[in-house]
Amino acid sequence: MYPYSLEGKKSIMTLFFQKKNQSFPKLHSEVIERIKDESIRQKKEQVLLVQLVQNQSGVGEVQVSFADRIPEDTDWIRFANEDSKKRLQHGEFSLEKGNIYYHPNVDLKWKNTPKETIYKIESNYQFSNGKVYLDQKNYDQLVPILKNCFLSDQVESIYMDGNICQLEIKSLDDTKEERISEVLLTFFSSFYPSPFLAPHRPQ
Repeated sequence: MYPYSLEGKKSIMTLFFQKKNQSFPKLHSEVIERIKDESIRQKKEQVLLVQLVQNQSGVGEVQVSFADRIPEDTDWIRFANEDSKKRLQHGEFSLEKGNIYYHPNVDLKWKNTPKETIYKIESNYQFSNGKVYLDQKNYDQLVPILKNCFLSDQVESIYMDGNICQLEIKSLDDTKEERISEVLLTFFSSFYPSPFLAPHRPQ
């Protein structure tokens, strides 16, 4: 079993995946210089105002703008709310061709379990907010990207709890493992508010 990463792009924000562990988003030095230049231009100290918003299909988009620094700002970044701060804490900001982009750093690690047909995946992002168990007949509750993946790769059941996901699958090979990993990376990069189509209350 191996960790996975993926590089890709989505919406106006570039999404970049690499194996890193962080508790707060990293700012590249070029971004800090850009904030300083904006402060000079505005004649007021500036910070990045960062917000994660959901579009009509449920996909999350990272919006970045400048805002006047206030006494409560202790860093170069101000998050619009605690949810944005929590869900974006593992990423980093970079400057590319004059634009500031957010890069989420998503880790996935596959591990064997004592049961031959059960495989555990650990991530630095949350699969669910609480304990959830679903078998195939309940996959309609999931967002399409997960539902289609688990059905096509014959995942018999799933168990989610925080940053852990366990899959029951009888015939896992390297191809399936890579395909499932790519789907999970895409799912996390899309910043859905939940793996479910509608609000779901974990058991």
